[in-house]
Amino acid sequence: MPGPHGVPRADIIPLLREGLSDRAIGRTLHTNPKRVGRIRRELGLPEAARGTTLTREQAWATHTRPAGPDGEHLVWTGYHRAGTFPVLKYRSIDWSARRIAFEIEHGRPPVGRVLPSCDVPRCIRPACTTDEPMRQSDALYEQIFGAAA
Repeated sequence: MPGPHGVPRADIIPLLREGLSDRAIGRTLHTNPKRVGRIRRELGLPEAARGTTLTREQAWATHTRPAGPDGEHLVWTGYHRAGTFPVLKYRSIDWSARRIAFEIEHGRPPVGRVLPSCDVPRCIRPACTTDEPMRQSDALYEQIFGAAA
């Protein structure tokens, strides 16, 4: 008679990306924290020291992949609310992935909606994010100087 099956790797990975420690995942899923640590290393995620976890920005980065013609843009591989709105679940809170990207690049919270400024669909590269005041100032600049400026 075969022994019990282990916890599927697919159940461990989302908890790692959420920022939980190896021990917390081991307790939650009733699996060996050393196995969780091996999977963490295979995925290239930073080691979780005792009492610490991934920062929100590190958790955000685990859900991105290169995109666009030059590979310099990023798209969201994590959860999408309503099929289109990229969301990061971090410490039991839903965060807008676009707002996090904006804060990474600009060092401040965005005002209004965050949208990409590039032509890559659904891009969340921090350098491509704009908020309402930025788009309004770009539109005003274009009105004054024209589209060619």
